[in-house]
Amino acid sequence: MVHRLAYLHEAIEPKVVHRDIKSSNILIDDEFNGKVSDFGLAKLLGSDKSHITTRVMGTFGYVAPEYANTGMLNEKSDVYSFGVLLLETVTGREPVDYSRSGNEVNLVEWLKIMVANRRAEEVVDPSLEVRPTVRAIKRALLVALRCVDPDSEKRPKMGQVVRMLESEEVPYREDRRNRRSRTGSMDIESIAEGSNSTEFANKVERTGSSTSDRSQS
Repeated sequence: MVHRLAYLHEAIEPKVVHRDIKSSNILIDDEFNGKVSDFGLAKLLGSDKSHITTRVMGTFGYVAPEYANTGMLNEKSDVYSFGVLLLETVTGREPVDYSRSGNEVNLVEWLKIMVANRRAEEVVDPSLEVRPTVRAIKRALLVALRCVDPDSEKRPKMGQVVRMLESEEVPYREDRRNRRSRTGSMDIESIAEGSNSTEFANKVERTGSSTSDRSQS
């Protein structure tokens, strides 16, 4: 479905902002391909506009903070919702769950706390029959946390999200205890701060651009 969102945002004019990306609006076929459904709240956004101002609609827990606070809408609102959806997929938790206590009510905030406390691998849905690899878990969290950045300007475009999810590149940090070996471990804890994740996205973007240039030559 990430390719389909990228198409709506970047391949057609005017672009389509879905405005209600959530788990119940994603249809899965027999081959587990996701399809976006329910365009009842969708808005069109021309290339001459950075945003539109509209009545706040959507589903609580998925709505981007800047849209909820100001009514200013653009495709980055969908990116935020997709990030929440990705976190929901990884953890098996609802975006907002009042049956949980304290810091666990809000999925995004709880996830940031877990990552900051170096407990990222503990957030995976325990009901999964096949546990994803550590690499896959951290890649998904990296992308998701970039998407839910509270600053909409720092969120990636959906095209960048596609490349980040498909790229072989993963940000690593040098192990200070063994610098000469050059072995590293993912600096997943810095994701919530947005440092390595931005560097990763920029590197993937450059890789994608060079690949595209080679294919056109």
